[in-house]
Amino acid sequence: MPTVHTAVLALESVSALLPHSGGLYLDGTLGGGTHAQALLQASAPNGRVLSLDVDRMAIERARNRLGAYGSRWEAIEGNFKRLDEIAKEKDFAPLNGILLDLGFSSDEIADPQKGLSFLVDGPLDMRLGPQANDDGMTAADIVNTWSQSDLIAMLRNFGEESHALRIAQAITEARKAARIIGTLDLVSIIQRAVPRIPGQHIHPATKTFQALRIAVNDELENLRLAISASQRVLKPKGRLAIISFHSLEDRIVKKAFAESGWNPVSKKPTTPSEEEVTANPRARSAKLRVAERVS
Repeated sequence: MPTVHTAVLALESVSALLPHSGGLYLDGTLGGGTHAQALLQASAPNGRVLSLDVDRMAIERARNRLGAYGSRWEAIEGNFKRLDEIAKEKDFAPLNGILLDLGFSSDEIADPQKGLSFLVDGPLDMRLGPQANDDGMTAADIVNTWSQSDLIAMLRNFGEESHALRIAQAITEARKAARIIGTLDLVSIIQRAVPRIPGQHIHPATKTFQALRIAVNDELENLRLAISASQRVLKPKGRLAIISFHSLEDRIVKKAFAESGWNPVSKKPTTPSEEEVTANPRARSAKLRVAERVS
C-alpha cells in the first residue's frame, strides 16, 4: 500500500544537513520515506542513508519506494532513542547528518488499529509500533488504570489541556460502569465533559489524544535521549535537524541546542511557507531547528 503522507519542510530539512556524495546520514523517523529519498538523491552517487522507524508497516511501504537504491539505503525497525547503538551495530558511524521528523504520519492516522484519530473508531492503543515503548502500555491502560491525579497531570503536562480536571473526572467516573476500550468511547466521554463551543475550530478531544499519544510512546523522553545519542555518533560539525510540531517538543530541542556540544545554525527556527501551509494545513505548526556538533 503506497504512503498517503506528505512530509513537512522536506527541502529545508534535507538541505540543512548539507548532503554530499559519500556521506552517511541517518533518518530517525522514516515515515513515508520522503526525507530518506531526498537524502539519497542529494548524496548521489554513493552517499548512504540508514532509516529507523518503530512502525514496521512504514518500513514495508518505504521498501517499495526506496528499494531501487540498493545497498545505499537500509531500514531498521527501532526506536530513535537508540540511534547511536543501532548506527554502531550497523557500522554506520560517524555520521555526517541526522534528521528527526517528530510528527506522526498520515499513514498512521489513517490506520484505525493504531487508535490515533478521534474521528475514526478503533482500539485505544496509540502505540506507533511494538518498540514505541518498553512496557507495551496502551492508551486503554492509561485511561482505565491511572489515578485521577495522574490523569490530570498527564493532560496538563503533555496536552496543555485547560479542562484537565473535568476530563479526568469524567474518565474515572465512566470507567466505573465499563472499561473504556474504543477511541470514540473516549471521545464521547470528553465531549460530555467539555461541550464544543460554537465557532471553536479545535476538536475537544485534540489535546487529550495528544497527551495520551505522548505518554504511551514516551515521546518527550525519547527525544531527549535521541539528541544525546546524536552527539555520540555525529562527526565534528555533523548536523542534527529536528522538525517539531508543538511547543513541548520545540522547547526541548531549543534548550538542548543551547547547551555545550551544539552550535545552532540559526537563532530562529525555520517555518513552512504560506504556500506549503495552504497545500498541507498540518504543516502550520512545524518548526525546524538545526545544530552542528561541536568538536
